[in-house]
Amino acid sequence: MRATARLLRTPLGIAVVATVALATASCTIVAALVDAALLRNPPFREADRLAVLYVTRLSPRGGLTRQRWSFPRFQLLQGAARPALFTQLASFTRVSALTLSDGVEAESVEGEVVSASYFPLLSITPVLGRSFATDEPDGSRRAEVIIGYDLWQRRFGADPTVLGRRVSINGLACAIVGVTPRDFRGLTGRAEIWMRPGMAASITYADYLTTNQNFISVAGLLAPGVTLERATAALRAIGTAIDRAAPTERDAADDRFSATALSLNQARVDPSERQWVLLLAGAVGFLFLLACANVSNLLIVRALARRRELAIRAALGASPMAIARAVAGEGVGLVTLGGAAGAALAALVLPALVMPARLIAPRNMYGSIGAFADPAVDARFLALAVSVALLATIACALLPTLLPRAIDLTRDLKDGAPLTSATASPRRLTIRSLIVAIETALALMLLVAGGLMVESYRRLRSAPLGFEPQHLLTFWIMPSDVAYPPARAPALIDRLLSEIGRVPGVIAATVDGCTPVSTGCANSTLYVVGRPQPRPEDAPPVLRHYVAPEHFRTLGVPLLRGRTFDASDRGGRQRVAIINRLAAARFFPNENPIGKRVWFGGGSSFDRPDSAAEIVGVVGDVAYQSLDERPMQPDFYTPYAQFTYAARAVIIRSLGDPAALAPAIRAAVARAAPGVALREVRTMEDQLGYASAGRRFDTMLLAAFASIALLLAAMGIYAVVAHGVAQRTREVGIRIALGARPRDLVAMVIRDGMTIPAIGLAAGLLGSLALTKVIRSALYGVSATNPGVYMMLTAVLAACGVAACYVPARRAAKVDPLVALKS
Repeated sequence: MRATARLLRTPLGIAVVATVALATASCTIVAALVDAALLRNPPFREADRLAVLYVTRLSPRGGLTRQRWSFPRFQLLQGAARPALFTQLASFTRVSALTLSDGVEAESVEGEVVSASYFPLLSITPVLGRSFATDEPDGSRRAEVIIGYDLWQRRFGADPTVLGRRVSINGLACAIVGVTPRDFRGLTGRAEIWMRPGMAASITYADYLTTNQNFISVAGLLAPGVTLERATAALRAIGTAIDRAAPTERDAADDRFSATALSLNQARVDPSERQWVLLLAGAVGFLFLLACANVSNLLIVRALARRRELAIRAALGASPMAIARAVAGEGVGLVTLGGAAGAALAALVLPALVMPARLIAPRNMYGSIGAFADPAVDARFLALAVSVALLATIACALLPTLLPRAIDLTRDLKDGAPLTSATASPRRLTIRSLIVAIETALALMLLVAGGLMVESYRRLRSAPLGFEPQHLLTFWIMPSDVAYPPARAPALIDRLLSEIGRVPGVIAATVDGCTPVSTGCANSTLYVVGRPQPRPEDAPPVLRHYVAPEHFRTLGVPLLRGRTFDASDRGGRQRVAIINRLAAARFFPNENPIGKRVWFGGGSSFDRPDSAAEIVGVVGDVAYQSLDERPMQPDFYTPYAQFTYAARAVIIRSLGDPAALAPAIRAAVARAAPGVALREVRTMEDQLGYASAGRRFDTMLLAAFASIALLLAAMGIYAVVAHGVAQRTREVGIRIALGARPRDLVAMVIRDGMTIPAIGLAAGLLGSLALTKVIRSALYGVSATNPGVYMMLTAVLAACGVAACYVPARRAAKVDPLVALKS
């Protein structure tokens, strides 16, 4: 311990502790992220026995896909799979916005529509009141709800007499019958209100109990002794039988339907995010190896400095094992201290780490399963930190313990003698120079990965959007489809836009089913009047928008041909449509699309040839989808006055700061639609930042790892060159005495010192090229073999290596020949 304390006061000791601390903290944080995102079971009792059940569709065009259930199919499933396969089956549906009012200001909250078996399935007992009655059919329209603990605290001040109180949910008076435990937010991970399916038919979707649309999620608790594999095998036949009894709408005549199940942990992980998390894990693994190599090199330097002491110990009869323990003791103490410091640093950083929504927000089946991926400082974190610190101790202290085997008493008892002749020649491939080569290769591979991600993010943020994001405010209104079916929705939007238009500072306003740079736009299929009608499965997909006349002015989208919508484009008049440039080029090449008539598949009122819309204009392309997933696609716009749904995104262009208009906009919405709450109020620039938050997070982490790698590689090169120059002090003195010029000595040291790093650079380039398949899918707009990035970062690392060599070279050139000759 005293030796370790002495070393802590030296640059070498500080460097070892700092390096291990950085590596341990980085590795522990990323390991906690990987554990939370991919490995850790959701926080429910018997989570390992919980499964999510799906309808499967096998079609020649789309392959095998998973779907959810309709309520009639869920009832059939209960009869066929319970209790032989599952002791409990429960349905649940995410309701993204419910308007809650109790005589005070309306509030938008998320909820779940659940069967009575939902809470018993998850072993959830309310802390106040009761669950839904299991002896009552799920179709019961009894107006009662269960609220979440946080909502109870926030809205009702934790009042214990809240049971029986009536609140308005989407305009329907409901009685509160229970309060869930703290931190329970349902399988969706977001809910604060729970209601029965029968109630949903009264306030959210009138056909909830009868439609054949598959939008209901189903979870089950495996029966004792039943494995997931056995349940999945049985569900194949059950799913086929259910489809015969309640046929699913087919896209093609040869579609085949069945059923399957995934564990809850599998279902919660969006497959598209798995590769990102694993990429971060691989990057931090490289950084950890680099740090261990660097620390091993520093500890070898320390061991070489003790060569005479070790030789004396050997001469006095110390065994090789005792000498190895003496060498390892200092290293183990320093590395253990660094590991503890790194674990403490990780524990401080992790709670403050702002996780981007892309990494933790569920995108599986429209967010039907929560991510449950928030890393926490808990027992699992402590186990990870101890494991990483222990691994660092073993990896860093192993190589220095091998050096006592090379002790030569005749040579090493002489004061100032080098341990081996190899140290006098930096070009020889010794253990230390091999470590430097590995460090350089690993550093270059991390630098290239980080550089490619930085360039990818730069190109993503500079990608053309097709609209002007400045001075735009966006928000959502989510009124009940029961209160505002499509027939009543246009009148609601009329009032809303009229009131918003009166707010001072508003230039223009519009509505749509999504906002730019998002993933929620409506999809449909296109049919052109006068052309052969394709089969539904062969009809081309397009994006559909029901918008206001001011839509293109609001977004700043140019009109390329024809006209935009106006006040005369209303219900009962000729149906009209506007398309974007991409749609015109794809579906009407070499012809004028103006005057063509189109109709669409799906549930809108444009779904027949006799309700086709005439194309009256062509506008510029807009990036409606996520920027890294085909942002611009064929867009078809129709006026909301001819058909729309009530749940809409509202987009407003302002004269000044759009965020400053939010209070006035809330008041305008309250006048137009009392009881309708605003949600996700943000500027379009905030929306752009939100959309790229995940990629920015990944880029920042990889760039940080790359920067640390660059620093560690420079330290490793410096340590080897500095020690080599110290061993060549006598040679340097002779050269100076014989007339060598300082600049020649500097050039010699740099040339010799960069020989091994140059080998590492070559190996790093080859390694980077070999890993292109891993990183290619994570890039946007840049090739994984971009020569500019490779050349620039190789030059940067080489320059850092030269700088690391220059410092000891310059010091050697200033040595006094008399002192050197006496060395």
